[in-house]
Amino acid sequence: MTARILIAESSATSRITLKVRLSGACYDVLSAATTEELVSQLRSGRPDLVLLGPGFADLPLADFFQLVAVERPRTPVLALADGQRRIEALEAGASAVLDPRVEEQMLLARVRGLLRDSETGDAPDFAMAEAASEFAHAPSGNVVLVADQPGRAQRWRHILQPRLNCRFAISSPDETLSAASLGDGADLYIIAADIDRKGDGLRLLSELRSRNGSKEAGFAVLVAPEREDLCAIALDLGASEVLPLDPVGDNNAEIAALALRNQLDRKRRADSRREEMKRNMAWAMTDPLTGLYNRRYAQPHLAEIAQCAMRQHSAFAVMALDLDRFKTINDNFGHAAGDAVLCDIARRVEGIVANRGLTARLGGEEFLVVLPDTTEAEAFRLAEEIRRAVEIHPTPLPRISGGGQVQATVSIGVALEQAPFCISRPEMLAEIALERADRAMIAAKSLGRNRVLMAPMQPVH
Repeated sequence: MTARILIAESSATSRITLKVRLSGACYDVLSAATTEELVSQLRSGRPDLVLLGPGFADLPLADFFQLVAVERPRTPVLALADGQRRIEALEAGASAVLDPRVEEQMLLARVRGLLRDSETGDAPDFAMAEAASEFAHAPSGNVVLVADQPGRAQRWRHILQPRLNCRFAISSPDETLSAASLGDGADLYIIAADIDRKGDGLRLLSELRSRNGSKEAGFAVLVAPEREDLCAIALDLGASEVLPLDPVGDNNAEIAALALRNQLDRKRRADSRREEMKRNMAWAMTDPLTGLYNRRYAQPHLAEIAQCAMRQHSAFAVMALDLDRFKTINDNFGHAAGDAVLCDIARRVEGIVANRGLTARLGGEEFLVVLPDTTEAEAFRLAEEIRRAVEIHPTPLPRISGGGQVQATVSIGVALEQAPFCISRPEMLAEIALERADRAMIAAKSLGRNRVLMAPMQPVH
């Protein structure tokens, strides 16, 4: 799907020029010359990126970024600005700034980079940034400097340390790659495009972007004036920022610090979103009481095990476990006692099964164990081990239930499945296996409870 870019520019000439350049790269281009048009396009056009031209004077910078934040949260904004306005744009919330006279190759590379970061959930959340004098409140992190000479790396560290609340380390390419391979990656890498040889900094960038220990970091590449042709290449290779090799002059140090702070802030938010996603996935798959997998996870996973068995012509076992007379425990000791028993039994079952198979709570006092690639004897032996572990050790009750302990037992039905030729769908085989195990468990209860019963073997067709 073609990305949609909104150009905010009051000058018709500049607006048309930018539109031609972006349309030539096959982007869907919108435009706004006034605040009213900007609001309308943000709401109806739903742009993937906003390009702020140098001539949009309808709103102060702070108000412009606040408007974008409200109407299109987390949409990257690329500002074309020079002089002091570059600093003001970064402070206000710009994802990146470029000189208004930027060449088309660099403009398109920057657009591609911002869209790439946005698609992977790395685009920054926009908010009013702190003033330049308040860098002490910038996000902390680990920054690794890899320069063409130690003196330059030390100069960058000297310039950035007062402005960024970070830990700085000067490293060689080999040391940097080795640390990343061991999982000791940095939050931000600042790499010279040319280190020992021309372009080897870009090769280092590519390597770090591919390593698990460093691929989620921010990357800034330092480029010498005579090597500006590398800027677009660095962005396309995954750099989030390109900066002058020499940080002095034309507010370069201040601009660099602001840009790098944005990168650290972006990474912090991206890390937070990834952790939240992991938590949400865990909550969706996990029973909140016992910590075991829940039915939502167990059923499709059982189907996967069945599919693997069909493909490899192997057998798998399904155990249906049900606590005996669990309602009596709840009635006599209270629901807190019942919860304690469920958690205790879950811990014992999971400890016995361990990495040999899947353990889940299907609901209430019902549990499920699935053993891939097993035999009838192995499945029965493990089921007996579980039954004895439950029977032998009573469960201590919480104080809220009056203390003491309660004895629980479990009935287990076991079904061994070998895929018959008449079944081609793993979901159906999984359902049949679970049904057979459940019937065997019910039969075990009818025979007096606290026992393991194997389901009769299915006739082979």
